[in-house]
Amino acid sequence: MRKTVAIAILTFLSVCASAQNGEGFNPFTDEDLSILIQDSTVKEVSKFKPVGMLGIRGTYQLNGIKATPDIGAKGVSTYKNISLVYTYYNSLWNMMNNFGFQVAAKYGEYAFTSQWLEDEDVSYAELSLLSHFHFDFSRFRFIAGIGPYAGYRLQTLKEGDSWDQYDNRFDYGLMGGAGFAVIFGRFELQLEGDYQFSLSSFYHMNKYSDEYWLIATPRNILVNLTLFYHLF
Repeated sequence: MRKTVAIAILTFLSVCASAQNGEGFNPFTDEDLSILIQDSTVKEVSKFKPVGMLGIRGTYQLNGIKATPDIGAKGVSTYKNISLVYTYYNSLWNMMNNFGFQVAAKYGEYAFTSQWLEDEDVSYAELSLLSHFHFDFSRFRFIAGIGPYAGYRLQTLKEGDSWDQYDNRFDYGLMGGAGFAVIFGRFELQLEGDYQFSLSSFYHMNKYSDEYWLIATPRNILVNLTLFYHLF
């Protein structure tokens, strides 16, 4: 941009000089102008290198559920949760390199007990897409992310149990959290905590009564440990 402005100023000065001398005087040779024009077309080199990394995540999940009316539910913690995670960081307008996104494909288990209804224990698949932010210092990062997720409950893990038409197998909602990362060579280890807020009830509202509707939405706390490999 500065070179373009410089060329415009130099061209203006040459035109003024030519007009004053009346002899077609130009202080710049064709070679000089050609070099300036070529230089001005060179793209600005990015100050920040993009980062792309692929990783494996293990999650300890503190399951919870919010039910109306109250069903005396209590979440059961699960640890058989594993994800394949891809994270990409790039600069914004070549000025700030704190932005990126993260995609995670997850297989996990979810369970809770109920004082008034049957207990639940299910496996599920989930896909999340988060806006991801990072603030680097030395070999460390502070990280934070927020975004939507969608999931599907694959099967019930209770012996002899099966789904019925009033069970809702689809799940979706929002999740977000923050954490800390350590970089060593091409590897990066991240520890973070997330809160997962479901917008989909575990059951259809009329599962137990057409008169008194039941809404039961999961609320989970996730403790994630992810090992990344830097692809570039």
